[in-house]
Amino acid sequence: MNRIYEWLNERIDLDGMYKGLLDRKVPSGLTWAHTLGSATLTVFLVQAVTGIALAMYYAPSPDHAYDSVRYLQHAVISGPLVRGIHHWGASMMVVLVALHLIRVFTMGAYKYPREANWLLGVVLFVLTMAFGFTGYLLPWDQKAYWATQVGTNIAGTTPIVGDIMVKLLRGGSQLGAATLTRFYAMHVLLFPALIITVIFLHMTLVIRQGIAPRPKMLEDGAPEKTTSPEYRSYYNTQYAKSKEDDKRFWPHVIAKDALASVITILVLVLLAKAFGAGLEAPADPTDTSYAPRPEWYFLPFFQLLKLVPGSLESVVAVGVPGALIAALLFLPFYDKKSTRSFSHRPNAKFILTAVLFGSALLYGASVRDEGPQVAPEVGRPLTSAERAGRALFKGQGCGSCHTVGKNKPTKKDDLPDAPELTLVGLKHTSGWMHSFIEDPTRFHKDSKMPAFGPPTLSHQEIEELARYLSSLKGPNGDSKKPEYVDTFPEPPKPKEK
Repeated sequence: MNRIYEWLNERIDLDGMYKGLLDRKVPSGLTWAHTLGSATLTVFLVQAVTGIALAMYYAPSPDHAYDSVRYLQHAVISGPLVRGIHHWGASMMVVLVALHLIRVFTMGAYKYPREANWLLGVVLFVLTMAFGFTGYLLPWDQKAYWATQVGTNIAGTTPIVGDIMVKLLRGGSQLGAATLTRFYAMHVLLFPALIITVIFLHMTLVIRQGIAPRPKMLEDGAPEKTTSPEYRSYYNTQYAKSKEDDKRFWPHVIAKDALASVITILVLVLLAKAFGAGLEAPADPTDTSYAPRPEWYFLPFFQLLKLVPGSLESVVAVGVPGALIAALLFLPFYDKKSTRSFSHRPNAKFILTAVLFGSALLYGASVRDEGPQVAPEVGRPLTSAERAGRALFKGQGCGSCHTVGKNKPTKKDDLPDAPELTLVGLKHTSGWMHSFIEDPTRFHKDSKMPAFGPPTLSHQEIEELARYLSSLKGPNGDSKKPEYVDTFPEPPKPKEK
């Protein structure tokens, strides 16, 4: 082993790599907030691994995309878990990148000499949001189709180049096969290549410049502005003092980073196991009644567009995100004061509070305004047939006997006890329920449930009711494996002559 190590060390300088990457001094007083970068990197690696696994089963065409995802959910071992981890990993990466940006902002770590690294962080945030936008089209279900329709329409409001942007995103004038192929290519080829490059440059600068010390270490006796000729000498002196405790990246920082990464992975697995990744009905371009809703991290912007007049929609759609990104990119160049502590920067506190509070209000308004499109007992939007079935379920008074979700029946004492239907879709097929609804006594001679066959209900109405009942599988029920217990009555024996 010594000979192998010496051979490698002579050629790639293992000792130098260890000293430069691990055996380097770090400032004292680093907190758990400094592990956000490592946690973000961990989530990206998890996304890469799970994304590769999902790509092995995915077919990027409108005819097969939905079926391939559904096959992954129901037929592939650990398929729902892998897809759930990837689904929640996308949200967690958005959260961690945003928190990382906020930490750097509040610590004033975007100032000299870390301006370039701040720019890379902003680019990383934009790429993460782009990942989310291209990713949720891939299942090709109702939410994917209509949310992307709205998103590309918003891009089309851009002055002068709007039509060109829509055609570039969609691969034509309408959403279709070219759009799905284009989004798939961006999601698995273009954006990964870009984000890997940005992460590499970002980490290289962190190693080169070192971890930012506590703000107060760079404020005592500091020149008024970071552009002052004497500030560079002041910074180097103070930064050296911040490392006088002789703490090293290994093992002091690595230990915290490793623990934060393990906790992050555990949280992802728990979220995937508990909630999974929902899958709605297949995309239906003709269903104009569907109310599109994007992922949660786009909801504040989505709600803002709903509040502005139509004449200002294009201004807000392009101006707000454009102004926000520009403000973040140019922040180190117009904030040149040497003050770094968040408590000493009232303007920064006001701006951050306003942005977070405004986003929270818009998000809350969006959740509050959410219509009855999503059935709480199902956990996903219903198809047109299922919605008609739910209307029949209510209109025929089925809820007076049967429990669905949290809706308890308001039955009278003389009414028979009826089974709970919250998870009936996991026990019976729609075909079985269709036959049962027509004449329950064919299945159970002692059944007290009345027959709803013609002329009480038509065959079409019974089919719609059965479709609705078959959708009752609980939240994220499509990711659960049904265990049908259907038993059909034997046909009557022919009479002997």
